[in-house]
Amino acid sequence: MSAQAIREYLILIWKQYQGAPKSVRSQLLDEVVKNTGMHRGSAKRLLRRAEQPEFKRGKGTSVNSYSNTSKALLKALWKDMGYLGAVRLKAAIPAWIDKWRHTDLDDYSRFELLQMSASTIERTLKVEKSKLRRQLNTGTKSSGNRMKTIIPLRDFEDQPTEPGHCEIDCVAHCGGSLTGEHIWTLTVTDIVTGHTENEALQFKNGWEVKLALDRIEDRLPFPLIALYMDNGSEFLNDDVHKRFALTKNKITREDVIKLFRSRPYKKNDQCHVEQKNYTHVRELFGYERLSGKLMVRLMNNVYRGEWRLLSNYFYPQIRVKSKERHGAKVKRKFHQPITPFESLKRHLSAEKIQAMEAEMRSLNPFDLRHKLRRRLREFQGYNSRPRDGLGKYAV
Repeated sequence: MSAQAIREYLILIWKQYQGAPKSVRSQLLDEVVKNTGMHRGSAKRLLRRAEQPEFKRGKGTSVNSYSNTSKALLKALWKDMGYLGAVRLKAAIPAWIDKWRHTDLDDYSRFELLQMSASTIERTLKVEKSKLRRQLNTGTKSSGNRMKTIIPLRDFEDQPTEPGHCEIDCVAHCGGSLTGEHIWTLTVTDIVTGHTENEALQFKNGWEVKLALDRIEDRLPFPLIALYMDNGSEFLNDDVHKRFALTKNKITREDVIKLFRSRPYKKNDQCHVEQKNYTHVRELFGYERLSGKLMVRLMNNVYRGEWRLLSNYFYPQIRVKSKERHGAKVKRKFHQPITPFESLKRHLSAEKIQAMEAEMRSLNPFDLRHKLRRRLREFQGYNSRPRDGLGKYAV
């Protein structure tokens, strides 16, 4: 019998049980135990109630209000949009859904996708998300003491309120071993807006980092004000210090950029850029060992092209609004998910906003995703080619 049929049956037996003689009550109890499988004591307590029993819906009996077609479309959309979290996905669907081309997408499915809450999206994608697992691996070599006396520690009491205050960090594509030559990725993240740029480096030294920061500065829609870095030797050196803290570029910049370093062994000081190391680097290129000029060029084609447009124009980000500690637990409140471009609007001039909005309207996020996947397949194809004893790719 179904759960509803059992409820109706027990109510019917309860009515017969009231006022019946003892022999009849015993027979009714035997019938209930036989037909429902209930324990005799439980059935007896239920039928002895003075008022008609009421049955409440259990936790596992909620009504499924979304069709299987919409759930399948949600999984496909989640993959096409780049595996966003539930809250960010909920905020991004309205901007993506009208340009999504799928044979099974109709008006009713589009309506259901827009109506799904973040918790429903999380439950629907739970099995799919369990398949996406990664490991973490980074490497930073401590710099000399001389630069630590020149570049001051970061002051966390003074929080930036305008774009241009950027955290920077390097990610190692070393395959689990930091020995030998391998590629590094430089990540630059604006603290206020979350705008992020990446650049692949063949070597990790001050000169390479300086050149990469110059290229990234040219792509930023706002001027650099300050750079916040860890205590790695690739940042705390004369090349970077002279370029940004001492000398002035008379062509493109008139103000000196301030440099600050984090506390040693405190990775959370660089929390904004550390989380981008996974979402903007590891999810694209994984943890394999990469080396050579060809791989650097292919990675920069991804970083400078489709990926920067997708991540800064179309992917919403979740930012913490407040944190309260209650004993061992921390209660966090978050702002509504918005894209870095939406965060930038309040800080840019009207002309700059119009130019960026025109660029955004000319872009199709799904076309960018297709081109991105094509570039990544090209990258994987070259990366799987055999190499000689010196690590060079065979022709």
